[in-house]
Amino acid sequence: MSVLITGGLGHVGSWVAYQLAKQGKQVIICDMAAGHFDRLGLDYLEEVRDKLVLEAVDVLDYHSMFELFRRHQDELEGVIHGVSVIAGPTFQQRPFKNISINAMGTLNVLEICRILGINKVVNMSSGAVYGDAPGPQSEATPYKATDLYGATKVAGELYGLQYSDTYGMDVRNARLFFVYGPGKRPSHMHMVYQGLFGPLEGLDDIQAPNGAEQALDWTHVHDTAAGIVKLFQKDSVVQRNFNISSGVSVDHLQIVEHVAEITGKRANVKLGPGPFVVRGAPLDISLAQQELGFTPRFTDIREGIRDYWQWLKSNAN
Repeated sequence: MSVLITGGLGHVGSWVAYQLAKQGKQVIICDMAAGHFDRLGLDYLEEVRDKLVLEAVDVLDYHSMFELFRRHQDELEGVIHGVSVIAGPTFQQRPFKNISINAMGTLNVLEICRILGINKVVNMSSGAVYGDAPGPQSEATPYKATDLYGATKVAGELYGLQYSDTYGMDVRNARLFFVYGPGKRPSHMHMVYQGLFGPLEGLDDIQAPNGAEQALDWTHVHDTAAGIVKLFQKDSVVQRNFNISSGVSVDHLQIVEHVAEITGKRANVKLGPGPFVVRGAPLDISLAQQELGFTPRFTDIREGIRDYWQWLKSNAN
């Protein structure tokens, strides 16, 4: 049997693909970047390349998506939906496009799965569905969208829950939070991410406009992917929404200090006042621990930073 992952070449999706492929699964990756896979620098996927089927298709192209899913429907045990424009300061600059990808893309996947009888779907959602509610937020914390990105994630979850209730599908929402680690270079990310992790890549003189007065629940990408895989592979679940994160809140300025200690070099990093995005932290992960057996490895962010640094050094080119 196979698993189809939309956004399977993204930061989280690529590690989900890796972990499933290492278990011997065939993984069908549906990602616009599939046509230039060899230039993405995802060295870990080369290790499992024989288990991957790469398909370049736009999640908003309903007809092409439908044909792709139909070609593979007889071999699929389910779909993991990961295509998403991430939260950040630029999300609201192109609202129609970004909202369409996040919300309509999710609806396209659910509708295609309904028609083709593909019942199991794991939707990569976000702790943004809690908005600015103070942490720790459990899955019982009410929805509260405080920005456009959060609104798209609330919409995607509600689509999934209603498809489950109306059509008897098994749609599960993995609520992810702030992710760091191998597979994504700090230089390709927003300024606050560069300020926190950029010196691991050798970046210096980083001036971020905000983020100094905040502590967030940063999760190593290996842990994020492991939680999604556990949610997908669980035969049945009592709940349908699960927080997947480290469950630990870390002050941003402390992360800057940890990076300096680990690299042995203090870069010129300045984070401006205020939060990066208004979120409470940490997420309460007790439900995922109890029902899924999810145990994040990198709860001490210093260990995660060391692992990230080693990957960046080994992929310096």
